Amino acid sequence: MANLIADTLREIFEYHKDDPQTLYNLITVNRLWCCQAIPLLWRRPFEMTTQDRYHLIIRTYVMCLSDKALSRFMFVGIKLDDFKKPFFNYPTYLQNFDSERFRLALNIWIRMNVIIGTGINRRNPLNTFCKPLKKIFGPIMKDCYKISPPNLFYKALNKCIEPFIQDYYATHPNFSVIKEVTDLVFSRCNRLKNLKVYFGDEHTLSSAEMNFALLTIKHNSLLNLQKFELVIRTPSLSIDNLQNMNNALTNLFTMMSKYATKIQEMKIQSYATNLPIKVHASLYRLIESQRTLQSFMSNYFWDASNPSIFTALLNQSHSLTRLCLWGLTHFDNSLVLGLLEWNALEVLELMGCPDFPVFADFTKGQLSIRNLYIGNGYCSYPFITTNLIRMINLNLQKLVVEGATPEIIDAVTMNCPQLTHLSLCAYQEILESLPRLLSTLSLLETLILGNREQFIFTDDTILRFSQSIPSSLCALFLNFNLSSQSLRVLLTECSAPLHKLELHQIQNKESELFSILIQYTKNNNYLKELKLYLSPSTSYTNPVNLDVLENAKRYFTIVKQDTTKHSYNLW
Repeated sequence: MANLIADTLREIFEYHKDDPQTLYNLITVNRLWCCQAIPLLWRRPFEMTTQDRYHLIIRTYVMCLSDKALSRFMFVGIKLDDFKKPFFNYPTYLQNFDSERFRLALNIWIRMNVIIGTGINRRNPLNTFCKPLKKIFGPIMKDCYKISPPNLFYKALNKCIEPFIQDYYATHPNFSVIKEVTDLVFSRCNRLKNLKVYFGDEHTLSSAEMNFALLTIKHNSLLNLQKFELVIRTPSLSIDNLQNMNNALTNLFTMMSKYATKIQEMKIQSYATNLPIKVHASLYRLIESQRTLQSFMSNYFWDASNPSIFTALLNQSHSLTRLCLWGLTHFDNSLVLGLLEWNALEVLELMGCPDFPVFADFTKGQLSIRNLYIGNGYCSYPFITTNLIRMINLNLQKLVVEGATPEIIDAVTMNCPQLTHLSLCAYQEILESLPRLLSTLSLLETLILGNREQFIFTDDTILRFSQSIPSSLCALFLNFNLSSQSLRVLLTECSAPLHKLELHQIQNKESELFSILIQYTKNNNYLKELKLYLSPSTSYTNPVNLDVLENAKRYFTIVKQDTTKHSYNLW
């Protein structure tokens, strides 16, 4: 019975693991419930609260330090009021570590607790009278200070040795509060699953403040790491600090390639283009060492003279299901070979095309990819897009193209009859080829169309477009301006039983527009959701009557849209 109750409790707490308010309430029930809730709250503490409470998280971590460490905090000018030893070893529960968010929290806590004009800077007669003695006894006495003296004797002892310790830290200013807290977390966490590390600027922890070796000494928390994300910003560092960063990256990759071999998601985002060969080689080994990598996302700059990251990914042919590449520096045979070898690959996202000739041999072969995203820039390389579409034609179900051209539309028409989701954002005229494509897609369920122009349909093209929409379509999203007349034709001629309709960038607020949509809502019982995104009233010459708006809201959702942003998501 006891085991049954414990198992039931675990299921209850697991269900509420992402609901901090409920977990906080459960803490107060009894000790057993508290012991169940605390690990869930502290597995990713910064994500379970708001920034104005970050300092409380750091304060709790600091209180987990030893008395010796806490005494050092006090003597470098950090106040530790209302000190209480915590009931739980909070760092052990940490599962998500984000170095930038952690540094932000540390900065907030330090600003709130730094003492202006600490004892380190105060004049003291002993500084002159006992200077030789302080040099001798300072290193010895610095570890004798009791942050919580248990009796009067230790209180008196603290008072006597304070000048010696103050002088020691004044002349040895190498103690780092940030490193001390980071070391605490790294040395004690034993459940780490997600690691996100930033390098390259002053807004995150420096390489000197992150001793990743501590992750492996006691518990080796890298063994169960599931997600790794690295961001290398354009370094604004001195030559020495840049060298330290490169060494830290090399050591981190090397260590992870030995221990962290069960990563499922990896994202490498680098804005630095001059990383040395040793960094590239160690990253190659890290990728190559993975056993269960499912998702890889990167814009990493690599030199063609070095082994390709795509070659390293060949070892993941049995597990890799998602590949996202943006800002590619090379598109060559190693990528094409990888596409043919990654048998489990289902999602391919290509964003940002290399701005120099592509050297790739698209041989005959069939890819298993189901979802393909082609970002803006690839429209200039129809050789890539058309060949990819040809190689995926039998399996492709979801296609997203930003910067669609008539050539791409024709390639899809000839090769992709199985599409169920199509998203197109066109910066060229595609209205002649689009109806032909739609008439071939008998399985299409979702259609998203975007264009930067205010009006893209004429009376003739809106009729052809509306009549070509397949009857299988359930969801339609249009992100361009439509006149009331064009909207009437579209909704009248479209034979598909739409369950969801979204209209963005509508520039008119004529009463007729709302009447058309209200009537369409009344006449179509299968319509589950209709959203109309409107720009602010200041964008129109004749703002619509408020009564008309209020009446329309009874039938569908009206969203105020920022005209400077595209609120739709093609993917």
